[in-house]
Amino acid sequence: MQNIAPKRVISRRANQLYTIAFLIGSGGVFLIALGVLMLLVPLDKPAFPSYPLYELVRGVFVGIGIMLLIGAVVLVARAATFRKDNDLAMETGRYLEPVLDNQFTYIRNINKRQIGYVDAALVGPPGVMVFRIVGNTGAYINEGANWLKRASSGEWVPAGFSPTREDIADIRKVREYLVKRGVGDVPIFGMVVFTPDPQRVGLTTRSPEIPVTHLINLYPALQNGYLSAPPLDANQVAVITRSLLS
Repeated sequence: MQNIAPKRVISRRANQLYTIAFLIGSGGVFLIALGVLMLLVPLDKPAFPSYPLYELVRGVFVGIGIMLLIGAVVLVARAATFRKDNDLAMETGRYLEPVLDNQFTYIRNINKRQIGYVDAALVGPPGVMVFRIVGNTGAYINEGANWLKRASSGEWVPAGFSPTREDIADIRKVREYLVKRGVGDVPIFGMVVFTPDPQRVGLTTRSPEIPVTHLINLYPALQNGYLSAPPLDANQVAVITRSLLS
């Protein structure tokens, strides 16, 4: 199995920070532009009693805008310090390398404008398997697409995230991307993988929308679904691989 990453590699956390920085920076630019517009095209006049308040509001807009821009720069700088590769995706790839042959390509850290960020995808004769790889520890219950986590009090509370929904969203975006590249008639599967030792992660599933497994059980989980699917044409597999790597 080939274990590779696209040319433009970025971690999920870095991608999230870049997105937040873009939104914050856009807000800052908007407020500064609004403040400048209020100066160039005043909606109030110095002779009016409300003019000091008008000037105060304009100054607040510009001040907040500058602070937002500074915050965006700080986030970009922080994101740039993250490791370029995803350790969890690399660990998963190392697990799969000995058990899958060269018909398969494991692509980690897919990051495209049309797709967004995907932890990893396995491309081979059965089609595409989109992974959402999680490093969290604790005890979890997954029912459908909902996730609960056992709190320190022993109560089950919302986990605050749903790798199932994230994986479903990734599958949809990968499918849309491949359709645009002319290879839309492709089976696309999904799986949530927890990398920590099972002694550190308790998983209970009830009718999960996406299969969930520990990393050490990943290959048997693939055998139960993905690896048993009818094979695609080798040329089609090659086109899919090139599309996700380009």
